[in-house]
Amino acid sequence: MVKAVVAEEKINRLPTNPGVYLMKNRKGNVIYIGKAKSLRNRVKSYLTKIEDSRYLIRFLLSQAEDIDYIITDTEKEALILENNLIKRHKPRYNVNLKDDKTYFSLRLNIQDEFPRLSLVRKIKKDDARYFGPYSSSCAVKDTLKMLSRIFHIRTCSDSNFKSRNRPCLSYQIKRCLAPCCRLVDWETYQKYVREATLFLEGKNQELLRLLRKSMKHESDNLNFEEAARVRDHISSIEKTIERQKVVSILDIDQDVFAFYREGSVVEFQVMIMRGGRVLDTQAFSLTNLNQAASI
Repeated sequence: MVKAVVAEEKINRLPTNPGVYLMKNRKGNVIYIGKAKSLRNRVKSYLTKIEDSRYLIRFLLSQAEDIDYIITDTEKEALILENNLIKRHKPRYNVNLKDDKTYFSLRLNIQDEFPRLSLVRKIKKDDARYFGPYSSSCAVKDTLKMLSRIFHIRTCSDSNFKSRNRPCLSYQIKRCLAPCCRLVDWETYQKYVREATLFLEGKNQELLRLLRKSMKHESDNLNFEEAARVRDHISSIEKTIERQKVVSILDIDQDVFAFYREGSVVEFQVMIMRGGRVLDTQAFSLTNLNQAASI
């Protein structure tokens, strides 16, 4: 295996936190981006593997002369951040995630008389509320179905909504209140919309408590199939509505600055956010500063 150029001493200083690592070549260009549960262990694995089935790894390691990293709180944050950074830098050795696809978000068009919940991949600058993004597409789809069952918010298209003159199957199975046929008044429907919004904002502890109570009730009454269904709903909620910081639902541009000083050396870090997404980080160092010098 080709020996990596990145100093092993620097790799040993990497943190064990989850995060994203960026390998750079001699010119400082990002040539590979990866995510990790433990940054140090993941990067070390490139050096300890005797053989790797991917031929590109041999070429990658021969060109990588520096490595940078961004720490995240969870693996899901690392997954979303990796997606954003790859689309930003388009590294040569990343063969996936270079297209325009991104993770799902939930859209609630609150400006409509009877708002609709839908899955979208693009967050637009409109008057709708967006929640997400969510790294697990299966979990977010299950949650959308669950929201229909609990809050009865419509999921049909606007064209279908306007053209209906009789309730659809969703009404028959109690997943919708049939606002298309005016079988629910505006005030009642808006009450459900507000409850769904609170849930999607992360204020879901009360809902989870009620679901756990319902699961116990079904289990005590030997309705194990229903108890398992509620258990799956709880799991879907907990996996989907997980707070993350690498993408904001606020579509803003901002630069975040931080610095640390130790003696005569100061390290600056800049995190660049565009459209609410972390797109890049840059580091700068100042050395031989006078002890009395202020920053």
